[in-house]
Amino acid sequence: MSTKAKAAPAMEAGVEAMDSLVKQGTDAAQKGFEQAQAAMKQQMEEAQKHAAAAQKTLEEAIAFGRGNLEAFVKSSTILTEGMQDLARATLAFGQAAFAEGIENAKAFASVKSVREALDLQASFAKASTEKMVAETTKLSETSAKLAEKAMAPVIERVNLAVKTFGKPIAA
Repeated sequence: MSTKAKAAPAMEAGVEAMDSLVKQGTDAAQKGFEQAQAAMKQQMEEAQKHAAAAQKTLEEAIAFGRGNLEAFVKSSTILTEGMQDLARATLAFGQAAFAEGIENAKAFASVKSVREALDLQASFAKASTEKMVAETTKLSETSAKLAEKAMAPVIERVNLAVKTFGKPIAA
């Protein structure tokens, strides 16, 4: 047999081995590519989930902050209106006291004796003290109710914050 005839089966075996090796390499590369593609897809899906959760958390934080601002504005409005009412009541009391003082002065002008002046002064002092105590009590009660009413929106938000943020974070 000639060397050519002997080399042909070896050559064919070499080509088959090479084809097999190329096929195995191609299969391995294809499998590696598919695994990399699947891993990339899974990572992208995870990233999208995390991004959506972050977006939701951000939106909730913005909404919560908006609610806090609205509660503060409502509380401030209640307090402002209440302070205006208190100022009007105080002014009305002052005006009434001034008018009463004028009347008292007129009454003093018509007294005929020192004893009558002292009795009149004692009567005016007693009435004036009673009115002052009553008005102070009324203003104190009104102020306490105003503070409670003005703080209600803020307290509501604090309670919501405790309820919302007091929960453990889900894994």
